[in-house]
Amino acid sequence: MTDVFKTGTTYEVTAWVKFVTGSPAAALWLSVQRTAAGVDSYDTVAQFTGVTAGEWQQVTATYQAAAFDTARLYFETAYPDGSAASFLVDDITIKAQAPSQVQNILPLKDTVSFPVGVAIDSRETTGPAAELTTRHFDQITPENHMKPEAWYTADKTFRTHPEAVALMKFAQDESLKVYGHTLVWHSQTPEWFFQNAAGTALTTSEADKQILRDRLRTHINSVAEALSTGGGYGQFGSATNPVVAFDVVNEVVSDSRDFADGLRRSEWYRILGEDFIDLSFRYADEAFNGTYAVAGTSRPVTLTINDYNTEQIGKQKRLHDLLARLLARGVPVDAFGHQFHVSLSMPVQALEDAIVAFKDLPVKQVVSELDVTTGTPVTQARLVEQGYYYRDAFRIFRKYAADMFSVTLWGLTDGRSWRVDNGAPLLFDDGLQAKPAYYGAVDGALPAPQRAELVFRGDVALDANATTSPEWARLPLHEVEQVADFQLRWEADHLTAYVKVADATAQATDALSFTVAGQSYTFGRNGQGTATGVVSEVTGGWTAVVRLPLSGGAEGNLVPFDIKVTDGTTTTGWNAPGAMGTLTLVEALSFTKTVETAAAPVIDGVIDAAWTKANSVTTDKQISGTGGATATVRTLWKGDTLYVLAEVADPILDATGSDPWTQDSLEVFLDAGNVKNGPYRYDDTQIRINYLNATSFGTGDELFQENRLVSATKTVTGGYVVEAAISLLESGGLGTFHGLDFQVNDASAGARTGIKAWADPTG
Repeated sequence: MTDVFKTGTTYEVTAWVKFVTGSPAAALWLSVQRTAAGVDSYDTVAQFTGVTAGEWQQVTATYQAAAFDTARLYFETAYPDGSAASFLVDDITIKAQAPSQVQNILPLKDTVSFPVGVAIDSRETTGPAAELTTRHFDQITPENHMKPEAWYTADKTFRTHPEAVALMKFAQDESLKVYGHTLVWHSQTPEWFFQNAAGTALTTSEADKQILRDRLRTHINSVAEALSTGGGYGQFGSATNPVVAFDVVNEVVSDSRDFADGLRRSEWYRILGEDFIDLSFRYADEAFNGTYAVAGTSRPVTLTINDYNTEQIGKQKRLHDLLARLLARGVPVDAFGHQFHVSLSMPVQALEDAIVAFKDLPVKQVVSELDVTTGTPVTQARLVEQGYYYRDAFRIFRKYAADMFSVTLWGLTDGRSWRVDNGAPLLFDDGLQAKPAYYGAVDGALPAPQRAELVFRGDVALDANATTSPEWARLPLHEVEQVADFQLRWEADHLTAYVKVADATAQATDALSFTVAGQSYTFGRNGQGTATGVVSEVTGGWTAVVRLPLSGGAEGNLVPFDIKVTDGTTTTGWNAPGAMGTLTLVEALSFTKTVETAAAPVIDGVIDAAWTKANSVTTDKQISGTGGATATVRTLWKGDTLYVLAEVADPILDATGSDPWTQDSLEVFLDAGNVKNGPYRYDDTQIRINYLNATSFGTGDELFQENRLVSATKTVTGGYVVEAAISLLESGGLGTFHGLDFQVNDASAGARTGIKAWADPTG
């Protein structure tokens, strides 16, 4: 692209892609490698999920070219745990786009009393993207190019990355503050940091510890010098130096309760123990607030400890305990950073609870990496819901403004987000236009919430048993303003609707009306109408099963839909008048019957006789990677307890990853009572059990989740066995339904290389 791209110009890239025959669906990424001043930078342009081997798929993305001497554009499978399958690319077109117009709307920074920042790279320092950045934000964070590895060449030479230089100059020119990220991290740190001169891993000897201490101090001092006098920016605290804060240590707390001190077992920890955190802050304070600071200034650079999942109670407590220990030892920690990489499934109240949990400590709080994914597919209903989420989140941040150092959005536009494949996480779209998320963040006017539901594939015959089919009991019904409830299934040429109406008095005008993809249909209580169906009178009302024509229904389709219920002269709709809901057509419902056991199995990892009559399912849906570990999972129940037995086929076992999901493990997702209410409830649980029986939890109150679980594991030839008993609280019993999924994580050399699940193909 060296002779094609022009710096600052936005391009639309279109191509047709598919995987080779026989490959499972997977993601393809579109990336750019830029070389400037001899240094390579890699830009992820777009991430395309669900690319298949069945049909060619057209993909489109936009890319604003940043500074380069040479550039190339390429497709790749997802990193680090993507497919290894070959793929085909055809008919690539690259078109320069007219510059996007930045809207003349209220600047976000003018609606809050604290700095509001955005994570960017040099692509946002020119053209309309730069205009959008400076209009709404007064602080920037380098997304990648101040992380440890960015400061070193392949031969271990320290240098300032050209991207960091571009951001510092942009900040100076535009009077923006810079919040640095990050000095010390277990990830994206050169391996040689933890090796001796011969390339052998450092030990815990005092001599090797001193080698790492010296490297740590030299690294931090070199960064401080490069961002001050060494780079010509002036000393920290001077009018010419934009740096006001730095994440000193990043993600040092474990996601599980395996260790009494609550810390991640990184290479930093292995060699230096918890002392590496103390040293990092002391060295950073020495350099940023001492050696390279304006004499007489009081702490011009705020030093932060930063982590994710602070909204989850277990990790939150471990972080609080660590911070309290550091402060008690006099470690110069100024602020605590909440990453808040959340989704619409995370209750927004959890963000406030996390902030309140740290108010007793004498530090500022930072929202350091905020984004909110909608899930996929991205629908207008979800974008509106996201707007309300951002509204409520920023109301929380304003409420605690006195405690807040700053709030940073982790990206400017959706397509630039590292989480874009999980659904449109930011305030602005790729055309630099404001989404409902922006209007929520500024506490502006939002559209009325829109209805949206998943529809599983399936059918129910229109016979005498249609309205009593067990199919309708397997999922919660959707409410129509307390007058009716309904549920749907789809096939390629029709929808099947089950509707239960609360209307004890039959009238000639009692009827249902449906709108499907712009076409209207009716069905009366008398069984007549433009749609076909069956009707049954029941106590207090009537039920109907109605077949509605659908053209070309396919998995993943979005179908505009509404239902209205007429009771005499009153008509009530699922949506507000004039609005339409959105149906997303998904795979057939994964369903299993769980057998009651007379005697509870012993939870010891040994398969006893109780399991012989259990039904089983398999984790054969590839979520990421190619091939890998899979499990056959059996379930039983007794009282309010669900029993799970998983036989995992995985000949090479690995638990060396410092994140629990990067270890060979089984995950169990459980929605007791099958509530399916969107945001996680306190009663929902995501349980992760690795092959060594170390447990961790993906949501909620960790201690509460742990008290619901008894587990055991056993390694066997070719894999391992996981056995567990999980409380259903008070929602178990004969004939009850529960939301359930199983996932197997396959790991190698400390990284997750594949994921397979039983029920949910979207991950």
